[in-house]
Amino acid sequence: MSTRRRNLPVAVPRYRLLADRLIEDIRCGTLAVGKIIPGEVELSARFKVSRHTVREALRVLDDLRLIDRRQGIGTVVRARESRQAYVQTLTSPGELMQYPPDARLSVLDAQEIRANRQLAHILGCRSGTRWLRVSAVRKFKDDRLPISWVDVYLLPEFAAIVASIGKRASRVYQLIQSEFGVSVARVAIDIRASLIPPALTEVLKVRPGTPSLTVVRRYTSEDKRLFLVSVSEHPADRYNYSLQLSRGWQSGGAENWT
Repeated sequence: MSTRRRNLPVAVPRYRLLADRLIEDIRCGTLAVGKIIPGEVELSARFKVSRHTVREALRVLDDLRLIDRRQGIGTVVRARESRQAYVQTLTSPGELMQYPPDARLSVLDAQEIRANRQLAHILGCRSGTRWLRVSAVRKFKDDRLPISWVDVYLLPEFAAIVASIGKRASRVYQLIQSEFGVSVARVAIDIRASLIPPALTEVLKVRPGTPSLTVVRRYTSEDKRLFLVSVSEHPADRYNYSLQLSRGWQSGGAENWT
């Protein structure tokens, strides 16, 4: 699979602008190591932003290990320099390992299940968690060979969106957001080399023992709830993923790498 995407200018989120300012204050010593950073209310008033923006900016500093949040004390500067990081710039979760726009899901089955211990380990949930599993193949309109097999696990309360899966360009997480107002806060992706499961060889039109690229995506909401997981099996000769990493604002570097 290959895609081409134009590089368009993207507006910088306000929390990133605030994070940049705080990082600069830490680096220049205005906020010295060991010093307590002003609280959310004070930062919100000083920079004329919402408390949500302040929390997101502080989360960035926390992820970079520049600060420590200490109960009963406050937020303390931990270090002047962050770890170097190479970042992929995205404007939405849909850009994570995206497929060409003319690739569609064709739903074959949907049923409610409870995750056993093995499945719970794959999905990252508790054993016994109830899921609605939607099984589908992803393919191009004019190609008889599927790109992949996909098992989509969504919470049963979102069953109403199943009828819309594959019917339009919207991704599953976008359907959930549109119908139920649940936004994605984090996406975790696991990728591993494996073999196409024997039960899928016929539908994917491959021989037994065919290598596979297995991709697991876990979507977590803003209230830290795992609400959507997809497990995709890609025959090795039908899937190719390329990415570019930039030495981004988190590491203080301005040099791009392609």
